[in-house]
Amino acid sequence: MIVEKAAEIFCRKKYMSALICGFIAVGALPPFYVIPCLFVAFSGIVFLINRLDSKRQAAGAGFLFGFGFFSLGLAWVSNALMIEGMGFQSLAPVPPLGFGLWGGLFGAAAAVTAAFFKKGLRRLTAFSAVWGILEWVRSWLFTGFPWNLIASVWTDWPAMLQTASVWGAYGLGVVTVFTAGLPALFTGRKEIVKTLLPAVLILLGLFGFGIWRLEKAPAPDNTINGVLIRLVQPNIPQGKKWSAAEAEQNLMKHVHLSRAAGAEKATHVIWPETATQFLLTDDDFARAMVTSALTPGSILLAGSLRREVNNQEQPAVKMFNSIVAMNDLGVFLGSYDKSHLVPFGEYVPLSDMFPFIRKLTPVAMDFSTGGGVRTVIIPRTLPVGMLVCYEVIFPGQVADKQVRPYWLLNVTNDGWYGLSAGPYQHFAAAQMRAVEEGLPLARAANTGISGMIDAYGRVTAFLELGKQGIVDAGLPRRTDQPTFYAAYGNKVPLIFCLILLIAAAVPDRKTKDSK
Repeated sequence: MIVEKAAEIFCRKKYMSALICGFIAVGALPPFYVIPCLFVAFSGIVFLINRLDSKRQAAGAGFLFGFGFFSLGLAWVSNALMIEGMGFQSLAPVPPLGFGLWGGLFGAAAAVTAAFFKKGLRRLTAFSAVWGILEWVRSWLFTGFPWNLIASVWTDWPAMLQTASVWGAYGLGVVTVFTAGLPALFTGRKEIVKTLLPAVLILLGLFGFGIWRLEKAPAPDNTINGVLIRLVQPNIPQGKKWSAAEAEQNLMKHVHLSRAAGAEKATHVIWPETATQFLLTDDDFARAMVTSALTPGSILLAGSLRREVNNQEQPAVKMFNSIVAMNDLGVFLGSYDKSHLVPFGEYVPLSDMFPFIRKLTPVAMDFSTGGGVRTVIIPRTLPVGMLVCYEVIFPGQVADKQVRPYWLLNVTNDGWYGLSAGPYQHFAAAQMRAVEEGLPLARAANTGISGMIDAYGRVTAFLELGKQGIVDAGLPRRTDQPTFYAAYGNKVPLIFCLILLIAAAVPDRKTKDSK
């Protein structure tokens, strides 16, 4: 009786209930990992969709669910606007509102599409499949932003991540949403076995596959001989990072950390994204500091602005957000230029139409786009795939398919977002990419979270958010062969979703016979 009354109130306050479910779902994301929140949230929205009177109401409930999930889950973005001296404080409410409206559209699309299918298991199947397809759509629509994919809720449990090596984060997300929504089909005590038992079996299946794969995997400390990577995390406050008065001091902080005890063992020193205001490839002073930061035979891989001058083209000067490689003599060895730029952070979309809009970053000109994902070959370094900042959040777009790298390197500056959930969510995305590609991933951040992740998503070393220091870590080995997902990419989860939609649409045999 109590349950029935609660369900009645839940449906009567349908839009408020949908919004609250969206908020609750955030509790399952990093860094909270309260998995029951996922079951409450997705069972709640599926329960509502099953009981609403029209597709319009389903779209409204789905929109508010998406609004709640994305507005709260990405509220930390406002921290970037609150940095002292930037002049954007008045815009702080814009990111939660903007991401809520944007995310609400995806929630509405999933809910209204599901409403076309028969109530019950078929509708849940359709909702899960469409949710997965829309996560993929988010990776390219309006330049793409696939942040907080549902699969990231499992990154605290490596065993639960391993199926991402088969169908990626999108496929794992579909199964997760389906499983979390199963309790919505519970209609009475007699139905409990039909609804909860499948959820338990699916979770056990994911866990069992993960345990089996991890048992076959090499130990996390089985690293490549002769390679020791030093990750430098200077923890420079964002308000001081671009201060001209602090430029030399910030550079020297990187140098001192690079030279800290044990430096003679490091073969590679990694500095985070835009580690210094100085252009390492152009500035003699900065290059001299690089030589003092390295021991003989070691290599620096540093996030740095890079300038290109070409008198034959317009504009004559191009600026790139790059990773540059230099040896202990200050000789430039190669670079990678970021290709997936952040709108309003590194360039202003439609700047000709809206010249009054300026970027968040203090560099006056827009950054230019690099040549795309590629394996970088550098002397005395195993072939590496480089990723700057949020390039690591794009499934299937982080590694060169033609020349498979031995490892991935991600440099970032999460100092923009302070002590918030954002850096944890960013690090979780890096873990997912390591599992998907079967490649170890080294990550250096201005502040949190710097660390080493092996090819199975296990964190072998890390430095916490808000800490200054170094991480010395061996380089784990890549998987012997590319994973199934690495070989076939996003075709795998998309075909899986299509099969689910077809299965959900096939009429019941009883219906056919009655006709």
